[in-house]
Amino acid sequence: MTKILVVDDEPDLETLVKQKFRKNIRNKEYEFYFAENGRHALDVLDDIEVDLVLTDINMPEMDGLTLLSKLNERNYFLKTVIVSAYGDMENIRTAMNLGAFDFITKPIDFKDLEITMVKTIKHILQLRENAETLRENDTLKIYLREIKAQKRLKDRFFAIISHDLRGPVSSFQGITQIISLYLQQAKYEELEKMMKEVDQATDQLSKLLDNLLNWASSELSQIPYKPEVVAIDTMINDLFGIFEPIAKSKDIKLKTSIASKSSAYVDFNSTVTIFRNLIHNALKFTPEGGTIDITAKPNGQQVAVSVHDSGVGMNQEQIDNLFILTEKSSTYGTKGEKGIGLGLQLVQEFTKLNKGQVEVTSTKGKGTTFTINLPIKST
Repeated sequence: MTKILVVDDEPDLETLVKQKFRKNIRNKEYEFYFAENGRHALDVLDDIEVDLVLTDINMPEMDGLTLLSKLNERNYFLKTVIVSAYGDMENIRTAMNLGAFDFITKPIDFKDLEITMVKTIKHILQLRENAETLRENDTLKIYLREIKAQKRLKDRFFAIISHDLRGPVSSFQGITQIISLYLQQAKYEELEKMMKEVDQATDQLSKLLDNLLNWASSELSQIPYKPEVVAIDTMINDLFGIFEPIAKSKDIKLKTSIASKSSAYVDFNSTVTIFRNLIHNALKFTPEGGTIDITAKPNGQQVAVSVHDSGVGMNQEQIDNLFILTEKSSTYGTKGEKGIGLGLQLVQEFTKLNKGQVEVTSTKGKGTTFTINLPIKST
C-alpha cells in the first residue's frame, strides 16, 4: 500500500480526493493523509512514514517550497509532486530545482493526477529495489570477504600443522638404522631403551597432532589466543620427549637449566609452536656431537626463555633477514634436513601474539641463541 500525504489549504480537497480514489482506497492500494499547510505536514510526517507528498505552493504558515526544502533532509525515497496554478512557471522551476519529482497544475485534472502518481510511485519502487539490490550486494561482498578470510585462516592452520609435524616426524628418520646397528652389536639394553624413547615420542606426537587439530577447528576468525599460566619446564620436557630420537640420531645432547617455578602467562598452543620450531631449527643446524641448551629465568615482569645451540651460526646479514619469508628462506640442515621456511615466521608472529619479544644472537661457526621474553602475568 502506498501512503500519500496531500498538503493543501482548500477545505473541500480532502473530500474530493477520497471520492475520486475511493476504489483504490477500498482495494488498499492507496492510503491518504491530509495537512492544511507545510508545518502541519511536518507534524504528520513525524508520526507516519509516507511514500509520496502532493503539495500546493501557496499556503499559510509554511508554503510548499519551504516544505519541499525540509523534505529533502528526511528521506531519500520520499518524492514530492508540486500542485501549482497554471502559468506559475517561476515557482514550478524553483520547486524542480529544490528536488520536486514532478508537477501538475490547478485546477486539478484527476486523470492527470493519477497518471503522475503512478509514474512517481513506480520511480519510488524502482529506487527502493535498487537500494535493496545494493544492500544485498554489499552483504554478499561482506559474506564473501568473511569466507575468504576463513579460508585463509584454515590454510594458515594447515600450513602450521604440516610444518610442525615435519620436525617430529623427521625425528623418526634414521631410527631403523640405529636399531639395526644395535642389533648387529648385540646392544639389547640400548635397543630396549631406544624402543621406550620411540614409544614416548610417538605418544607426544599423538598429543601434538590432537592439539593442533583442535586448535585449527576453532570457530574464531583469527588465530586463537587464550592465555593461561604455562609451566616452562613441563612444556620443554614434553618437547624434548618428541625430539629425543632425532637428537640421538645426530648424537646431540639436549640440556635444560630452568629456574624453579618458571612460568609464563601465554596461549599454550601458540607458545608450544614457538619452542617446537626453535628446537627443531636448533637440531637441524647443529652438527653431530653438538649440544642444545634451554634456559629460563625471570627478567622483570617477563620470563626469558633461551634456546642455545652449538650449530653453524649466522652472520649479521642472515640475522637481519631471518624473519623475512622468501623463496630462499628455507636452507638445508647439517644432515640435509629439508624445510619450507615457515618456522621462524611463526616464531615471530606467535611471540607478538603472546605480547612477547624475540632476541637473536649468533656467531658464524659457533652457534645461535634465540631468547623469547614472555609475560609472567596478565597485562
